[in-house]
Amino acid sequence: MFLKYSIERSLKVCLLLFFFITQISFAQGTATVRGVVYDKTTKGELPGASLIVKGTGFGAASDLDGKFILRNVPSGKQTIVASYIGYVSQSIILEIPEDGTLTQNFALVIKTIQGQEVVVTAQAIGQSSAIQQQLTSNKIVNVVSEARIQELPDFNAAAAIGRLPGVSTLQSSGEANKIVVRGLAPQYNQVTIGGVSLPSTGSTQIGATSQGGGSGSIYNDRSVDLSMITSYMIKSISVYKSLTPDQNANAIGGSVNMELREAPSELHTDLLWQSGYTAKSNHYGNYRAVATVSTRFFDDQVGLYALGNIESYDRDADNMSAGYVISLHKIGANGYDPVRVSNVTLNRHIETRKRYGGNLILDYRLPDGSIKMINIFNRLSSNYQDYSTTLNYQNGDLGFRYRDGENNVDIAVNSLNLTNDFGFMSIDLKFANNYSRNFLPSSPVFNFSQTQGVNSAADNVTPENLTNLIRFKGTTQTYLTDMSLFSSDYKENNQAYKADFKIPFSIGQDFSGFVKVGGEFQYKLHKNAQETPYATLRGGSGIASNMMAGIRANFPGLSYDASAAEFTADSFTNFDSKLNGDFLGNRFSGLLWVTDPTILKGILNYIRSVPQFSADSATSVNPGGWFYGYYQTLPNNYKYIEKYYAAYLMSELNFSGVMVVGGVRFEQVKSLFQAYNLVDGRDNKSQRYYVVTAYPENKFFLPMIQAKYTFNEWLDLRAAYTQTLARPDYHQLSPHYNMDYSGFNVWSGNPKLKPAQAYNHDLIITLHSNEIGLLSIGGFYKVVKNFTYSTQYRLHKSAPAGLDSIGTYGIGGKLPNNGAIVYTYVNSPYLAYVRGFEVDFQTRLWYLPVPFDGILLGANYTHINSSATYPWRDDRSDYSVRPPITSVFDSTRVGRLINQPNDILNAWIGYDYKGFSARLSFLFQGNATSYVGAFSEQDGYQRNYFRIDASIKQQLPWLEKLETYLDISNLNNQNNSSAQLSIGGFTNEQNYGLTGNLGVRYRF
Repeated sequence: MFLKYSIERSLKVCLLLFFFITQISFAQGTATVRGVVYDKTTKGELPGASLIVKGTGFGAASDLDGKFILRNVPSGKQTIVASYIGYVSQSIILEIPEDGTLTQNFALVIKTIQGQEVVVTAQAIGQSSAIQQQLTSNKIVNVVSEARIQELPDFNAAAAIGRLPGVSTLQSSGEANKIVVRGLAPQYNQVTIGGVSLPSTGSTQIGATSQGGGSGSIYNDRSVDLSMITSYMIKSISVYKSLTPDQNANAIGGSVNMELREAPSELHTDLLWQSGYTAKSNHYGNYRAVATVSTRFFDDQVGLYALGNIESYDRDADNMSAGYVISLHKIGANGYDPVRVSNVTLNRHIETRKRYGGNLILDYRLPDGSIKMINIFNRLSSNYQDYSTTLNYQNGDLGFRYRDGENNVDIAVNSLNLTNDFGFMSIDLKFANNYSRNFLPSSPVFNFSQTQGVNSAADNVTPENLTNLIRFKGTTQTYLTDMSLFSSDYKENNQAYKADFKIPFSIGQDFSGFVKVGGEFQYKLHKNAQETPYATLRGGSGIASNMMAGIRANFPGLSYDASAAEFTADSFTNFDSKLNGDFLGNRFSGLLWVTDPTILKGILNYIRSVPQFSADSATSVNPGGWFYGYYQTLPNNYKYIEKYYAAYLMSELNFSGVMVVGGVRFEQVKSLFQAYNLVDGRDNKSQRYYVVTAYPENKFFLPMIQAKYTFNEWLDLRAAYTQTLARPDYHQLSPHYNMDYSGFNVWSGNPKLKPAQAYNHDLIITLHSNEIGLLSIGGFYKVVKNFTYSTQYRLHKSAPAGLDSIGTYGIGGKLPNNGAIVYTYVNSPYLAYVRGFEVDFQTRLWYLPVPFDGILLGANYTHINSSATYPWRDDRSDYSVRPPITSVFDSTRVGRLINQPNDILNAWIGYDYKGFSARLSFLFQGNATSYVGAFSEQDGYQRNYFRIDASIKQQLPWLEKLETYLDISNLNNQNNSSAQLSIGGFTNEQNYGLTGNLGVRYRF
């Protein structure tokens, strides 16, 4: 009731404020002052410059092109002051007319010691630009400017954002690809380009390949793969920690906005070429080429900016992972139950990544606005092979797997943006069409096994100490067990229409601001298709026997064990020394055996092509052959349509050094979700599918308010209270359910899930001056309700209140067995909390004598603490899986949020001298929760990660426009690793190692 009353009161206040302001007679005898703030030496624009009318409450900030508009400036003589961190402020006295518009530009000079030569450096400009945009924003924000991006040795946008306070990154093949903001996972953050939301890029996981075939899992969340975006097309990146009502509220962590370059005056070309080295594979041959051209026509009214890039790089790695089970319910001296290693997997990952992209930006400058068209296409193509050995200490078997594939991920953006200033009102209209596709057309998987290849592990022994238990008996006792052909195709297409209307006002000389109102509509279409047909390679009767005989006849000479009715591994051995070489120091005796997939792929194609080998040619249980029925093709197929409606009303008020931004946002989602209910019939003829449709819907009123108090020219304090959302992931909302052949296991989505809602509190104090640079100290506190969690419970004929019964999951008249387990998703009835503080310091030692005046320093530190309630049960009779429970939350325990690091530290030291520039960067991410298991003993934690990067640039003296550079990432060759909680054994380790890039760049 209190929340409802607060929302209603906020709406009434905003409406009254809107009507009051629109009735104000704007002050007579005022005019508008507009112009550009730029660097006097380089002529480059200065975004975020502060403009004030001295002695009044009127002020403004320049945009990304350095342009500013000061409205309602009182007539007569007025002093306009332009200021910018790292530059000398400039004051100009103007005679303001009683009406009309006056144009005045400001040319600022960089701050130096009097009499000293002015040296303008890219690092100094980049640092100043980022600081200035943060200071003049009406939100709590961190910025990476264009010049600063170019100085970092980061390969993509995600890595560059990961340098900001409170931001950590996740990795794909050793490359930063998604961001975690203040401990909140990627799907809880909004990513936009030019204010337009990017489509999610989807993700997949290969599930079981045999004995259940198609029940593999698909995970399509709302996150965006930022490794798709090359850093060379970006003008600035802003990470908003607090939102205003004119921003999409689906961001409980933060909102990331990337602005792209547009054409400056005259013809410009930028050509870059680099080649690179990967230490892990001792490979030299990585490359990147970037070319841009821009110009303006018709007296600078029409601009064209075009960029194209192509890249290829080696991402080979040696990776290890391990699983643990509780062996005995008896708390030991360390406070935990004894654990036992259940399995260890060693994986040699071979991958070449290629990235292609381009963007074309056209703009037309109106007298008081612009029309801009943005067109972007990016493709990330990953060609990979995985060779793995699994030591299964639970059942004593050795497993060997090979898989490969070529995964293409595409993102395309087309948008049209119209802005215009009519004096009494400005408008901003956006129309956009976005598209993404994650396409893996064919990924063959081959499994081999050797029984009794390892002995059982003892309690509380780490994986590193279990190599003596390996009993590999050679290829003659290793058998080909099954093969499958995984494929997935995820598509998302979005249309967005957004309109913002801003009405400025002033009352006297001390009170000014604006009222802003607007809305947005999005239509999103998501489609997912996934298949996992498979075959078990073992002789028997009927189809299985005929298939094995056909393989032997068409592939003569294969080693075959007649007594076991299986092919042995002898015929499939790979003798490539690079694949069989040292594996992470051979701490696990290396890869015990590696397969050659050539003949295996031939067998796979053969059995797929023979109709008689299809499992639909018989009706017996487990008929053998090639299983390619509905249960292998439809369980994770769906269509999801989401209609998003939003409207807001907000106002900004400025008076006596105080800025208040407040308002309310309304969001509503109406959706349609169509999927399939299935039961595994094993033979294809008895399998059936049933289309199921659901219509999830939700709506919210979200009040928000922020305030900034400027004590003086070097100190300000900001506070914010906002409400934001996190809508459930797509696969979690699915109305489908699948039942296995036994009838004892059901996998189900939940279209009744509610979005998570966060109540965010922020407080930050900032000191800034030419001497200090920037020092900010802030804290944040989030309370989140309705987080979505996976859970499981038993089904019975009669269910407790709020739970499903057996009757809920009847498919075609077949019900689950009494006591079957359902795996599904629920909203947690418990609150989650995120707390932390951030410190950011950036400075330039321009006031020191030569040569120390070229030093730049920076550091930011974030400490985060989170707590969430997870379901569990203190009945540990089944130690291999999460124990079945009789209610959704039989009992609980408290843990951290997934992916939340305790500490994040970034530091750098840069040095510029004339045409020379160098930068040494340090990144530290403290331990983070990587996995939450059934019990606390099974939780995994990412170990502390510390990396050193370096970048060196030199402008060549004989050709001013040409520079050469060297970027080195992971100079200290740091591995990513995760550990189990109670005994400290690894759960995951990834070795990608050092990479270096040497390049040249020519700009004219």
